[in-house]
Amino acid sequence: MLKKIELLLEKIWSILISLKLAVLVIASLAITLATATIIESSYDSKTAQYYVYRASWFYGLLTLLGLNILAVALSRLPWKKKHIPFLMAHAGILMILTGSWLTYINGLDGSLRIAEGEVNSAVELDQHVLVFKRGEEIKTTPFEWLPEPATRNFKPINFEDFKVRVDRYISDAEAKIQFVPSSDPTLKAAPAVQIKILGAPMGGAPELWLWAGDPGWASQKMGLARFLIRTESQSDLSVNPEASGGAPEARFDFVVSKNGDLRFESTSIRGEKQSAKINLASLENKEEPVVINPGWKMPIRVQVKRFVPSGVNLTEYVPVKVKPVGMGSAIPQPAIQISLIKNPASKLWLGLGDRADFTDVDGAKVSIGYFPKRVILPYALRLKQFEMKNNPGTMDPAAYSSYVQVVDQIQKSESELNAIPTHHITMNEPMAERGYTFYQASYIPEAPRPTTTILSVNLDPGRALKYWGSILLILGSISLYLSKVFQGKKVKEPVAV
Repeated sequence: MLKKIELLLEKIWSILISLKLAVLVIASLAITLATATIIESSYDSKTAQYYVYRASWFYGLLTLLGLNILAVALSRLPWKKKHIPFLMAHAGILMILTGSWLTYINGLDGSLRIAEGEVNSAVELDQHVLVFKRGEEIKTTPFEWLPEPATRNFKPINFEDFKVRVDRYISDAEAKIQFVPSSDPTLKAAPAVQIKILGAPMGGAPELWLWAGDPGWASQKMGLARFLIRTESQSDLSVNPEASGGAPEARFDFVVSKNGDLRFESTSIRGEKQSAKINLASLENKEEPVVINPGWKMPIRVQVKRFVPSGVNLTEYVPVKVKPVGMGSAIPQPAIQISLIKNPASKLWLGLGDRADFTDVDGAKVSIGYFPKRVILPYALRLKQFEMKNNPGTMDPAAYSSYVQVVDQIQKSESELNAIPTHHITMNEPMAERGYTFYQASYIPEAPRPTTTILSVNLDPGRALKYWGSILLILGSISLYLSKVFQGKKVKEPVAV
């Protein structure tokens, strides 16, 4: 038995140190990387990562390369002075592979979104989770991102503990927002209003929905104005001043009474107020557009396009036909369609970052959220100012940067915040802080200027190993080449007689 084990180990060892294995592994890696490049150019980097860079077989191939290099180095024992260049090159490759493994296991790569004046420490990872709540039970479960080719064969997934099903999945989705009247008791209904902003400073006439059923939908900010919807029972609804960086802002509230009437309450930046009831009959009959002058110094008018006294969010998502490119372009996000297992008609779409509330047939309250996985930094960043420069004579962005402050998690006064040093993060100059590196990645355009920055956050515990490994590999390769050159010259030297 021992003899067989020894023979097996000798055979494995002979394979590991063979030149054929090295050629096979290197050729396989070359083909793999070429394939990944084609996938990335045809689709995107996330698809290439799904099929290649983050696939278990790819890491197996890299492990096999590492074992081959280590075995070949050990086969030269006992090492001599002439082996130094050879060992340097092989040690460099092993250090690069080890550093990459440490990065994969303990590294972090995500994004941090901060609006001007806000403080945030939550990094969103490129990993998604579903959050379920039924009664007092709460559960978070990973939900893997799938590339477009894989979504065509997506099979519904049941989550029996929470009586919920994921019916459909779109990897790159575009929202078609709509709120419709509903009397379905399993769905959460609340007042909704669709408005159009006329005379907006950024040009055009943007449209948006306000819905009282969720805080994320109930308040929307555009430039120096905030638009809200609430019921009379929510008369104490307020907005955190930090959400606007402490700067004054105009406010336009839609207030829904118990009998379904709709009125507006507007407050200018200077504190001037006005209120009036909205003629719903004119809105329903579409006799003439319902346009409201909020009485602000800004030349803005609010057109009420539609009012739903008790509506549900039936936003649909469709695949993005052409992905936007360029600086500041919004990156398409995934979306899922969910329903209650016992009530298939209760289908709703959730985009990444959305949640929905249901009432099951047994009366139980069910909440489902679809979120990116978040990691909290040991400190927070405050966006003091976002700066953008346009190409001369155009509105096309040429460069953008962020002025940020590193603060702790304890809330500070305005004077304390102003005393904190400011760091300038540009597209070519990242900021390093306590092991994390922050890069200027993108921004979210918001009138009258972009006020939300998107920073790429990277933690790379294997970076030093990869850097030193690269240096060793280069030095070892140069030394190997020079040693071959010198040996060749010695052979060609004439022998003295």
